[in-house]
Amino acid sequence: MKKPLVLYSPWHLSSSDTMPPLGEFGWRFLAEGDSWFSIGALNPAKNSNLLFEMEFERSACAVNCASPGDTLRRMSQINTDRNYVALLRGKTARLWDGLLLSCGGNDLIDALGVHGAGIPQDKRLLLEAAEWGDAALGPRRYLSDAGWQTFRTYLAANLELMIGLRDSGPSRGAPIFLHGYSVPMPRPAGAGLGAGPWLLPAVQAYAIPEADYAGVARLLIERLAALLADCAADSARFPNLHFFDTTQIALDPALPGTEGESGDWINEIHLTWRGCAKLAVPWAAAIEQVLTA
Repeated sequence: MKKPLVLYSPWHLSSSDTMPPLGEFGWRFLAEGDSWFSIGALNPAKNSNLLFEMEFERSACAVNCASPGDTLRRMSQINTDRNYVALLRGKTARLWDGLLLSCGGNDLIDALGVHGAGIPQDKRLLLEAAEWGDAALGPRRYLSDAGWQTFRTYLAANLELMIGLRDSGPSRGAPIFLHGYSVPMPRPAGAGLGAGPWLLPAVQAYAIPEADYAGVARLLIERLAALLADCAADSARFPNLHFFDTTQIALDPALPGTEGESGDWINEIHLTWRGCAKLAVPWAAAIEQVLTA
Protein backbone atom coordinates (compact mmCIF):
# COMPACT_ATOMS: atom_id res chain seq x y z
CA MET A 1 0.00 0.00 0.00
CA LYS A 2 1.38 3.39 -0.97
CA LYS A 3 2.17 5.92 1.73
CA PRO A 4 1.29 9.63 1.49
CA LEU A 5 4.09 12.17 1.50
CA VAL A 6 4.49 13.67 4.98
CA LEU A 7 5.08 17.42 4.88
CA TYR A 8 7.00 19.64 7.28
CA SER A 9 7.77 23.34 7.22
CA PRO A 10 11.24 24.78 7.85
CA TRP A 11 9.89 25.94 11.20
CA HIS A 12 9.71 22.31 12.35
CA LEU A 13 13.50 22.08 12.05
CA SER A 14 14.13 25.19 14.12
CA SER A 15 14.41 23.51 17.53
CA SER A 16 14.77 20.11 19.16
CA ASP A 17 11.20 20.39 20.47
CA THR A 18 9.70 20.44 16.97
CA MET A 19 12.36 18.48 15.05
CA PRO A 20 10.64 15.82 12.92
CA PRO A 21 12.08 12.29 12.80
CA LEU A 22 13.53 12.68 9.30
CA GLY A 23 15.82 9.69 9.74
CA GLU A 24 12.83 7.36 10.04
CA PHE A 25 11.69 8.01 6.46
CA GLY A 26 12.82 6.08 3.42
CA TRP A 27 13.00 9.21 1.23
CA ARG A 28 13.72 12.75 2.41
CA PHE A 29 12.99 15.64 0.05
CA LEU A 30 13.46 19.39 0.12
CA ALA A 31 10.72 21.20 -1.80
CA GLU A 32 10.70 24.71 -3.23
CA GLY A 33 8.36 26.39 -5.65
CA ASP A 34 5.21 28.27 -6.43
CA SER A 35 1.52 27.87 -5.60
CA TRP A 36 1.31 24.41 -7.18
CA PHE A 37 3.25 23.33 -4.06
CA SER A 38 1.63 25.68 -1.57
CA ILE A 39 -1.83 27.01 -2.39
CA GLY A 40 -3.60 24.20 -0.54
CA ALA A 41 -2.36 25.62 2.73
CA LEU A 42 -4.30 28.85 2.07
CA ASN A 43 -7.73 27.26 1.94
CA PRO A 44 -7.56 23.52 2.73
CA ALA A 45 -11.34 23.11 2.43
CA LYS A 46 -11.23 23.89 -1.29
CA ASN A 47 -7.65 23.84 -2.52
CA SER A 48 -4.91 21.28 -2.74
CA ASN A 49 -1.45 21.10 -4.26
CA LEU A 50 0.75 18.45 -5.81
CA LEU A 51 2.64 17.70 -2.59
CA PHE A 52 -0.57 16.99 -0.69
CA GLU A 53 -1.51 14.27 -3.18
CA MET A 54 1.85 12.49 -3.63
CA GLU A 55 2.16 8.84 -2.58
CA PHE A 56 5.23 6.58 -2.50
CA GLU A 57 5.91 2.89 -2.04
CA ARG A 58 8.53 3.80 0.57
CA SER A 59 7.81 6.20 3.41
CA ALA A 60 8.69 9.74 2.38
CA CYS A 61 8.73 13.25 3.82
CA ALA A 62 9.43 16.70 2.46
CA VAL A 63 10.39 19.99 4.06
CA ASN A 64 8.42 22.49 2.03
CA CYS A 65 9.78 26.01 1.45
CA ALA A 66 7.31 26.91 -1.32
CA SER A 67 5.12 29.99 -1.29
CA PRO A 68 2.44 31.29 -3.68
CA GLY A 69 3.73 33.63 -6.36
CA ASP A 70 7.33 32.48 -6.32
CA THR A 71 9.14 32.80 -9.63
CA LEU A 72 12.30 30.93 -10.55
CA ARG A 73 14.29 34.16 -10.29
CA ARG A 74 13.16 34.64 -6.69
CA MET A 75 13.99 31.03 -5.89
CA SER A 76 17.46 31.13 -7.39
CA GLN A 77 18.64 34.47 -6.04
CA ILE A 78 20.95 34.00 -3.11
CA ASN A 79 19.28 34.71 0.26
CA THR A 80 15.87 35.26 -1.35
CA ASP A 81 14.47 32.27 0.52
CA ARG A 82 16.69 32.01 3.55
CA ASN A 83 15.09 28.76 4.70
CA TYR A 84 15.74 27.01 1.40
CA VAL A 85 19.32 28.28 1.16
CA ALA A 86 20.03 27.29 4.79
CA LEU A 87 18.66 23.78 4.26
CA LEU A 88 20.80 23.34 1.15
CA ARG A 89 24.12 24.80 2.25
CA GLY A 90 23.72 26.63 5.57
CA LYS A 91 23.92 25.62 9.20
CA THR A 92 20.81 23.42 8.89
CA ALA A 93 21.88 21.80 5.60
CA ARG A 94 21.67 18.05 5.27
CA LEU A 95 21.89 15.41 2.58
CA TRP A 96 18.55 15.24 0.77
CA ASP A 97 17.53 12.24 -1.35
CA GLY A 98 16.05 14.64 -3.88
CA LEU A 99 14.82 18.16 -4.46
CA LEU A 100 11.23 18.78 -5.59
CA LEU A 101 10.85 21.91 -7.70
CA SER A 102 7.73 23.67 -8.96
CA CYS A 103 8.72 26.55 -11.22
CA GLY A 104 8.14 28.29 -14.51
CA GLY A 105 4.41 28.92 -14.23
CA ASN A 106 4.61 32.22 -12.39
CA ASP A 107 7.50 33.31 -14.58
CA LEU A 108 5.29 32.70 -17.60
CA ILE A 109 2.41 34.66 -16.05
CA ASP A 110 4.72 37.57 -15.19
CA ALA A 111 6.02 37.64 -18.76
CA LEU A 112 2.50 37.55 -20.20
CA GLY A 113 1.59 40.56 -18.09
CA VAL A 114 4.04 42.78 -19.99
CA HIS A 115 2.06 45.04 -22.33
CA GLY A 116 1.89 48.67 -23.36
CA ALA A 117 2.90 51.03 -26.13
CA GLY A 118 6.45 50.91 -27.40
CA ILE A 119 7.55 47.62 -25.81
CA PRO A 120 9.77 45.74 -28.32
CA GLN A 121 8.76 42.25 -29.37
CA ASP A 122 11.70 40.62 -27.62
CA LYS A 123 10.41 41.96 -24.28
CA ARG A 124 6.91 40.46 -24.47
CA LEU A 125 5.31 37.11 -25.27
CA LEU A 126 2.24 38.32 -27.18
CA LEU A 127 1.88 40.40 -30.33
CA GLU A 128 -0.21 43.52 -30.90
CA ALA A 129 -3.10 43.15 -33.36
CA ALA A 130 -1.16 44.92 -36.11
CA GLU A 131 1.65 42.35 -35.73
CA TRP A 132 -0.43 39.17 -35.89
CA GLY A 133 0.69 36.57 -38.41
CA ASP A 134 -1.42 34.79 -41.00
CA ALA A 135 -4.61 33.17 -39.72
CA ALA A 136 -3.37 29.83 -41.07
CA LEU A 137 -0.83 29.80 -38.23
CA GLY A 138 -3.59 29.35 -35.66
CA PRO A 139 -2.67 30.40 -32.10
CA ARG A 140 0.97 30.87 -33.15
CA ARG A 141 -0.02 34.05 -34.94
CA TYR A 142 -0.42 35.81 -31.57
CA LEU A 143 2.92 34.82 -30.04
CA SER A 144 6.16 36.76 -30.20
CA ASP A 145 8.95 34.36 -31.15
CA ALA A 146 11.55 36.96 -30.21
CA GLY A 147 9.94 37.34 -26.80
CA TRP A 148 9.85 33.59 -26.32
CA GLN A 149 13.57 33.36 -27.04
CA THR A 150 14.20 35.95 -24.33
CA PHE A 151 12.04 33.93 -21.95
CA ARG A 152 13.93 30.72 -22.80
CA THR A 153 17.24 32.39 -22.04
CA TYR A 154 15.95 33.81 -18.76
CA LEU A 155 14.41 30.57 -17.52
CA ALA A 156 17.40 28.40 -18.41
CA ALA A 157 19.84 30.82 -16.77
CA ASN A 158 17.89 30.88 -13.52
CA LEU A 159 17.45 27.13 -13.53
CA GLU A 160 21.23 26.87 -13.90
CA LEU A 161 21.55 29.00 -10.78
CA MET A 162 19.33 26.51 -8.94
CA ILE A 163 21.69 23.72 -10.02
CA GLY A 164 24.61 25.74 -8.66
CA LEU A 165 22.80 26.30 -5.37
CA ARG A 166 22.20 22.56 -5.02
CA ASP A 167 25.84 21.80 -5.74
CA SER A 168 27.16 24.27 -3.16
CA GLY A 169 26.17 22.08 -0.20
CA PRO A 170 26.09 18.49 1.03
CA SER A 171 23.34 17.54 -1.46
CA ARG A 172 25.65 18.19 -4.39
CA GLY A 173 24.47 16.16 -7.38
CA ALA A 174 21.20 15.09 -5.78
CA PRO A 175 18.39 14.61 -8.29
CA ILE A 176 16.10 17.56 -8.91
CA PHE A 177 12.55 16.61 -9.87
CA LEU A 178 10.68 19.22 -11.88
CA HIS A 179 7.04 19.02 -13.00
CA GLY A 180 5.22 20.71 -15.85
CA TYR A 181 1.79 22.32 -15.74
CA SER A 182 -1.59 21.58 -17.26
CA VAL A 183 -3.42 23.67 -19.83
CA PRO A 184 -5.70 26.26 -18.17
CA MET A 185 -8.60 28.15 -19.69
CA PRO A 186 -8.27 31.95 -19.51
CA ARG A 187 -11.45 32.87 -17.64
CA PRO A 188 -12.71 35.21 -14.90
CA ALA A 189 -11.96 32.81 -12.04
CA GLY A 190 -9.67 34.28 -9.41
CA ALA A 191 -8.61 32.82 -6.07
CA GLY A 192 -10.34 35.46 -3.96
CA LEU A 193 -9.01 38.44 -2.02
CA GLY A 194 -8.03 40.12 -5.27
CA ALA A 195 -5.79 37.29 -6.48
CA GLY A 196 -6.34 36.56 -10.18
CA PRO A 197 -7.42 35.96 -12.77
CA TRP A 198 -3.96 35.83 -14.27
CA LEU A 199 -4.20 34.84 -17.93
CA LEU A 200 -7.45 36.54 -18.87
CA PRO A 201 -6.13 40.11 -18.44
CA ALA A 202 -3.18 39.28 -20.70
CA VAL A 203 -5.18 37.93 -23.63
CA GLN A 204 -7.67 40.77 -23.26
CA ALA A 205 -4.90 43.39 -23.23
CA TYR A 206 -3.70 42.10 -26.61
CA ALA A 207 -7.24 41.86 -28.02
CA ILE A 208 -6.92 38.16 -28.77
CA PRO A 209 -10.31 36.77 -29.92
CA GLU A 210 -12.11 34.81 -27.22
CA ALA A 211 -12.40 31.79 -29.53
CA ASP A 212 -8.60 31.52 -29.47
CA TYR A 213 -8.09 31.80 -25.70
CA ALA A 214 -7.83 28.03 -25.23
CA GLY A 215 -5.45 27.60 -28.17
CA VAL A 216 -3.10 30.34 -26.97
CA ALA A 217 -3.03 28.90 -23.44
CA ARG A 218 -2.30 25.40 -24.77
CA LEU A 219 0.52 26.61 -26.99
CA LEU A 220 2.15 28.56 -24.15
CA ILE A 221 1.99 25.67 -21.68
CA GLU A 222 3.29 23.22 -24.28
CA ARG A 223 6.17 25.57 -25.10
CA LEU A 224 7.00 25.82 -21.41
CA ALA A 225 6.95 22.02 -21.11
CA ALA A 226 9.23 21.68 -24.13
CA LEU A 227 11.63 24.23 -22.65
CA LEU A 228 11.83 22.41 -19.31
CA ALA A 229 12.24 19.08 -21.11
CA ASP A 230 15.10 20.52 -23.17
CA CYS A 231 16.84 21.65 -19.99
CA ALA A 232 16.47 18.22 -18.38
CA ALA A 233 17.86 16.59 -21.53
CA ASP A 234 21.00 18.76 -21.35
CA SER A 235 22.82 16.74 -18.70
CA ALA A 236 26.03 18.71 -19.12
CA ARG A 237 24.47 22.04 -18.18
CA PHE A 238 21.72 20.66 -15.92
CA PRO A 239 23.08 17.46 -14.33
CA ASN A 240 20.59 15.11 -12.67
CA LEU A 241 17.55 17.21 -13.57
CA HIS A 242 14.40 15.17 -14.22
CA PHE A 243 11.30 16.61 -15.87
CA PHE A 244 7.82 15.08 -15.68
CA ASP A 245 5.55 16.28 -18.49
CA THR A 246 2.11 16.77 -16.97
CA THR A 247 0.70 18.12 -20.24
CA GLN A 248 0.36 14.50 -21.35
CA ILE A 249 -2.10 13.67 -18.55
CA ALA A 250 -5.76 14.25 -19.38
CA LEU A 251 -7.70 16.54 -17.06
CA ASP A 252 -11.30 17.70 -17.16
CA PRO A 253 -10.99 21.20 -18.65
CA ALA A 254 -12.68 24.28 -17.24
CA LEU A 255 -15.54 25.71 -19.26
CA PRO A 256 -14.94 29.09 -20.96
CA GLY A 257 -16.37 32.08 -19.13
CA THR A 258 -16.94 30.29 -15.80
CA GLU A 259 -16.06 32.17 -12.63
CA GLY A 260 -15.49 29.41 -10.07
CA GLU A 261 -14.69 25.73 -9.90
CA SER A 262 -15.02 24.02 -13.25
CA GLY A 263 -13.77 20.61 -14.35
CA ASP A 264 -10.56 19.78 -12.48
CA TRP A 265 -9.83 23.48 -11.87
CA ILE A 266 -10.62 25.35 -8.65
CA ASN A 267 -9.83 28.69 -10.33
CA GLU A 268 -8.16 29.87 -13.52
CA ILE A 269 -4.70 28.38 -12.91
CA HIS A 270 -5.02 26.05 -9.89
CA LEU A 271 -6.39 22.51 -9.70
CA THR A 272 -8.87 20.87 -7.38
CA TRP A 273 -7.61 18.03 -5.21
CA ARG A 274 -8.86 15.60 -7.86
CA GLY A 275 -6.86 17.35 -10.54
CA CYS A 276 -3.77 17.45 -8.34
CA ALA A 277 -4.06 13.73 -7.62
CA LYS A 278 -4.24 12.93 -11.34
CA LEU A 279 -0.81 14.54 -11.77
CA ALA A 280 0.86 13.90 -8.41
CA VAL A 281 0.38 10.13 -8.21
CA PRO A 282 2.13 9.29 -11.52
CA TRP A 283 4.78 11.95 -10.87
CA ALA A 284 5.61 10.36 -7.51
CA ALA A 285 5.90 6.98 -9.22
CA ALA A 286 8.32 8.45 -11.76
CA ILE A 287 10.38 10.02 -8.98
CA GLU A 288 10.60 6.76 -7.05
CA GLN A 289 11.62 4.94 -10.21
CA VAL A 290 14.62 7.27 -10.56
CA LEU A 291 15.57 6.94 -6.89
CA THR A 292 15.36 3.18 -6.78
CA ALA A 293 17.31 2.85 -10.03
